[in-house]
Amino acid sequence: MGHVIVFGNQKGGVGKSTLSVLYGLWLADVHRQSVCFIDLDTQGNASKTLRSSDTGEIAANLFGPKRAIDACTHADERQRRVSLFAASKRLADVELARPEEVIPAFKDAVCGLEERFDAVIIDTPPALGLRMSAALIAATRVVCPIELEEYSIDGVTDMLKTVFGVRQRYNPRLELAGIVLNRFNAHSARQKAAVQQLAASYRDFVVPARISTRSAIPEALAEGKAVWELGKSSAREASLEIKEAFRVLHQRMQMRSLVDAQGVTA
Repeated sequence: MGHVIVFGNQKGGVGKSTLSVLYGLWLADVHRQSVCFIDLDTQGNASKTLRSSDTGEIAANLFGPKRAIDACTHADERQRRVSLFAASKRLADVELARPEEVIPAFKDAVCGLEERFDAVIIDTPPALGLRMSAALIAATRVVCPIELEEYSIDGVTDMLKTVFGVRQRYNPRLELAGIVLNRFNAHSARQKAAVQQLAASYRDFVVPARISTRSAIPEALAEGKAVWELGKSSAREASLEIKEAFRVLHQRMQMRSLVDAQGVTA
């Protein structure tokens, strides 16, 4: 069984889609894992970057009784092993559906994908609704990207309340993998103060690696590439930061899995 990893924050514009895509590509490139990527954000930014990995099936279908998950097959070993369930305008209709119908359907679909892939990654909309709720109920891990601004910190507080509420009521296997500091400006006194504030409040959850604002990241994603595929110095610097953050995240998830396995054995 693979991890089901949700990238979420109830505040938009924090780099959620960017980091979820890069994490999926990192798992495929560095760890040679098979990755299923589900884009639940109607903006579809992740789907645009991963268009070459499109399975032909849309994420909205995972909320209904008819699910063509057989379309998600592992790619040729010479290529990236990423399979995309793309975003579409039909995702907005999910918010108008009956929760007792769409949430169990989505959870069941994700369970099927979890058995087929090493990792299932879900990019969520920047608001608490049926899509984010369904993702959290189906997930094993949550990654919360944050930009070090006042409103973003408020957003992560709301997100953590949601995560722990879902864990307590609906999904006891849900764990917070970490809070990732994105678009960090080392020259900003305000952001440095925000880091201290976060560390004081959420020391156990903040990933001790920071990702700076770098033009190479959106440039690579616009080309459908990971930033480490660009041959420029700014891309190399961005790659080092991103890979270090992902290494810490991955290590935390692996350690948590080991603890869980030992608990089951005991």
